[in-house]
Amino acid sequence: MQIEMKVIEGLKAGNECLKSMHEIMSIEDVEKILDETQESIEYQRQIDEMLAGALTQEDEDAVLAELEAITQGEDVVLPEVPTEHVPEIPEAAKVEPERKDVIKKQNTEMLAA
Repeated sequence: MQIEMKVIEGLKAGNECLKSMHEIMSIEDVEKILDETQESIEYQRQIDEMLAGALTQEDEDAVLAELEAITQGEDVVLPEVPTEHVPEIPEAAKVEPERKDVIKKQNTEMLAA
């Protein structure tokens, strides 16, 4: 009997909450919120596709046509490739720039002391 009373009280409280929500929000408001949410989801999906690099078939065809036009063009002037040997970099020069700044600061502090 006590359980049934608690269930009935719970149903009454639920009905009161629903009635107050219905007074606050109309069906049109809910539909508007759902539409805005759907539009936002679609917009986010478009952004995700752009960031992922996904191209539509039309975009891919346009890119391939542009590539074909560039590679077939006779007037494309490419720079000359250097033929001389690149010199070796000493190990001391390979130290990271931040590390060099720290070393310079330490040397300056040691000289000042």
